[in-house]
Order: sequence, then structure tokens, then C-alpha cells
Amino acid sequence: IKIKPDYAEAYNNIGIALNLKGDTEAAIDSYKQIIKIKPDYAVAYRSLSNLYRFTEHDEYFLKMQSLCQSPGVSDEQRCHLNFALSKASEDLNEVGQSFNYLKIGNELRKKILSYDIKQDIELFSQLKKSYPSIALQSVVESSDLKPIFILGMPRSGTTLVEQIVSSHSEVTGAGELSYVERFGELIARGVIKPNAEIISVFRQRYIEELKKRSEGRSIVTDKMPQNFLYVGLIFSAFPDAKVIHVNRDPAATCWSNYKQYFESKGLGYSYDLDDIVRYFGLYKDLMQFWLGHYGDRIYNLNYDNLTINQDEETRKLIQYLELEWENDCLSPQHNKRSVRTASQQQVRQKVYQGSSQQWRKFEPYLNGVFDQLTELN
Repeated sequence: IKIKPDYAEAYNNIGIALNLKGDTEAAIDSYKQIIKIKPDYAVAYRSLSNLYRFTEHDEYFLKMQSLCQSPGVSDEQRCHLNFALSKASEDLNEVGQSFNYLKIGNELRKKILSYDIKQDIELFSQLKKSYPSIALQSVVESSDLKPIFILGMPRSGTTLVEQIVSSHSEVTGAGELSYVERFGELIARGVIKPNAEIISVFRQRYIEELKKRSEGRSIVTDKMPQNFLYVGLIFSAFPDAKVIHVNRDPAATCWSNYKQYFESKGLGYSYDLDDIVRYFGLYKDLMQFWLGHYGDRIYNLNYDNLTINQDEETRKLIQYLELEWENDCLSPQHNKRSVRTASQQQVRQKVYQGSSQQWRKFEPYLNGVFDQLTELN
């Protein structure tokens, strides 16, 4: 910025870094600076909207509306702007308008990603089909490094659970790690035929990467939610691993996925309400499959119960992890680690109740799409 004071991309990166640190006000200033330099920088409006509280006749709301209607705006820009306008409208209690913007933003994102749910239906089928041959190749060696896998649907509460667990002095919270998928997806899907050596190499590669993130501690959390796809492979490669499955009210989870613009391109199901409900069904079915094999080793933690009975649920969780009790685990909002997920604003607050009911105000616009979720709960 000293070299090039009008470098919008640098301000964007600064905004992201400040936000990860929890310095919200400074991050907001950074995003505002981008808009001053480059008024059509659509990503900045979406990033700003996640941190900023819009008021009536808000200058940024008016700028977004004007930009969104400009003829030269790309689908990508319009997508970011519609997500931002949805948040702004919700702040102004214009629920119907908020939903309309969100619907347009999601439709554009799904189109950009060219997503078809058939690809995920095929993936889930492959995972179940190839599991028996993976299970036969279980590793017996143990490691000094003990991973804790925190998994479940995205937006189900995994970030809060990692904040609680990593508040313990013996645990490092490493965040959402892509290593299981990167090193293991082809094995889990049966594209690479598993044998003892292949599982062992997968394990070794994962441990090597985890060590870099461990900060010298022997217990490290990996809270990539999508690791629920790879539970069979995880237990084969890490027989002593701890696995925490976080689940939350289905409608709240599905709505939270629909409302979120994910940077990852691998969550294409989340931009269409029907796709989300179908994907949630695939997830529940696969988790039942894993629980059928590893029910005594997977710790099921209900997010809503955690917010209601924080003390009791936290103590049971720490006991499952075979750690000594520490009171810091009851104050995850004081955990100073950098949080790189969509939930990072929430986890800097005290644990609170009621978030799973926030979708209800949008219920009149959903045409009963979540009704079938009651059978999946």
C-alpha cells in the first residue's frame, strides 16, 4: 500500500487478515477503503455486509443497489452483490426482499459452479461401496500425534466445538484442514484400490502435514466438516483417533447453508433449497452407515443441547477426549486463536441459544421445502 496506495486487492487481503484476528472495526474500515478506491469491487461489499450493520438510507446499500442494476456487471459480481443486499435487507427487517436477493445470489452461484446433485449422489454411493475393502486394511501402529476430527454438515456448530476443545491447554486448534480429502479421496471412493501400504502412506502424509500445524502439542483438532465423508478411511488409518460428530436442527442447518456464500467450490449443493434437502438426506444416510460400524467410537454432540446445557455437555465432551477438566473450556469466546470459517463472528461471543430458530422468519417464503426434514431428524 505504501508503494501503491490505491491497490484494492491489498486492502481486501488486509480486511480478511484483520477479520481473522477478530479486529472487526479495522476490517470494516479496510473494506470501506476498497469501495472508495474501486466502487465496483463486488467482493468488498459482500465482505463488508458480513460485519456491518446496515441502517435506513445507508450509503453502501444504495451503492450496491445501483451497481447491481448496472448493465456491465458480470454474473460473478452480481452474485456477490445479491448476497450482500440480502444481508442488508435483513438488517432493515425487509424479510421478503432479503429472501429475493438471496434467491438470485444462490441461483447465480449454482450457475457459475455448474452444479448437479447427481455428482454427489454418485460420490456417496462410491464411498459406501468401497468401504469394506478399506476396513480390511486397518493400520495398527500408533502415533505421538493424536488428531481429533470434528465433523458434520457445514454450519452445524463445528467451529464452536473446536473453540471449546482448543481452549484446553493440551490441544491445538488447526481449523479446517483439506488433507484427508487431498490425500484420501481417491482411496475412499475406490478409484485407488486400498492395501496396507496405501493406507499407511495416507496416514503418514496426513501426520506430516498435521505436525506443521500442531504448535508443538500432541493433540490437534481438524474441523473440516466434510470429513464426515471419510469416516471409514479415518478409522482405518487412525485407529486411536477421536471423532466428534456435531449435529444441529436440520432446518437450521439447511437454511444456514443456503444463506452462506462459501469460498469453497465444493459445496455446490448449498445454492438450491431442494438440493440442500436432498444432500442433507445423503449426509444422514451416510452417517447412519458409519454409526453402524463405529457407533461406540463416534461421539455424537448436539449443537442445540450444547447451547442449552453448556456446562454438562462440555464436561461430557472433554471426558470423551480423555483430557483433564479445565474451566477455560467453558469460555470459548476468550480463545484468541484465528478462526477462518463463516462462524468466526459468532464464536467470539459467549455461547448463546436461539440461533437455530432464526430461519423461521423466512418460513413463509420456503414453500414447505423443509417439511420433509422432520423425517430425517
